[in-house]
Amino acid sequence: MRFRHRAAAGFATLLLPLAGLAGLEGPAQAATWESPQASATVSGGATASFTKTSDWGTGFGGQWTVKNTGTSSISSWTIEWDFPSGTSVTSAWDADVTGSGTHWTAKNKSYNGTIAPGAAVSFGFNGAGPGSPSNCKLNGDSCDGTTVPGDAAPSAPGTPAASSVTDTSVKLAWSAATDDKGVKNYDVLRDGAKVATVTTTSYTDTGLTAGTDYSYTVQARDTADQTGPVSGAVKVHTTGGGTTPPPTGDKVKLGYFTEWGIYGRNYNVKNLVTSGSA
Repeated sequence: MRFRHRAAAGFATLLLPLAGLAGLEGPAQAATWESPQASATVSGGATASFTKTSDWGTGFGGQWTVKNTGTSSISSWTIEWDFPSGTSVTSAWDADVTGSGTHWTAKNKSYNGTIAPGAAVSFGFNGAGPGSPSNCKLNGDSCDGTTVPGDAAPSAPGTPAASSVTDTSVKLAWSAATDDKGVKNYDVLRDGAKVATVTTTSYTDTGLTAGTDYSYTVQARDTADQTGPVSGAVKVHTTGGGTTPPPTGDKVKLGYFTEWGIYGRNYNVKNLVTSGSA
């Protein structure tokens, strides 16, 4: 009799947690477990921006900065972007960076995932190649804090063509980029740094130094302010800045003049290209 009382009490005790578990099966209850980060993503309360900190020709230093523009803390962050073919991340710090083809992903470390409202965190990396990031996403949202469903970033413009090169200026022209919603403008980059934003497919860069090498690329921006891949680069060498070297080859234009005197004669040879006359 005593055993049956104990068994009945134990069975009643088991029924209570089972009933509690059954109450969690409904979809309404499951919705209460949505992660805080998902809410921050939907609200668009964060932005991510890229800066090229250095450039040494064959590679560059880059930095991403994530800023919390919302009113609640962010517990973690993930940035995704695309590089053009030939550009890659070679090393990184303050984030775990992985790549798959031309697509790259950076996730926070354990010590810098939380960002308070108004605060920001950054991570850096070294890259190889000449390209710049495009199609940036922060926690699945656009990096400018807004979502543009179904709006693709513009294509890369054509490689600029240089003309009318002078000591201090050069004219650039390129073929237009394409976009499903329309191209808004173009950023003109000199040696990787933006020097102008134009709405046409040409630009004249002035204030250059004579006898100097420059590299120009162009990047399109669409009506949603999304930037596409950077175009190919064109190399430009401004005129002036010293004597133009003679053309290479197996022939040289030479001239000479003679000095006649009572005690002998002398031949003086000069390069006609560099001197202009004999």
